Amino acid sequence: LEEEYNMEIPDEEAEKIAKVGDVVDYIKSHS
Repeated sequence: LEEEYNMEIPDEEAEKIAKVGDVVDYIKSHS
């Protein structure tokens, strides 16, 4: 995921990303 979007995701955040929807929300809020 980090390589796909060229961004760093802290481990603590990655643990929270359990569903695809969460990933989308994370990317939207950090881009």
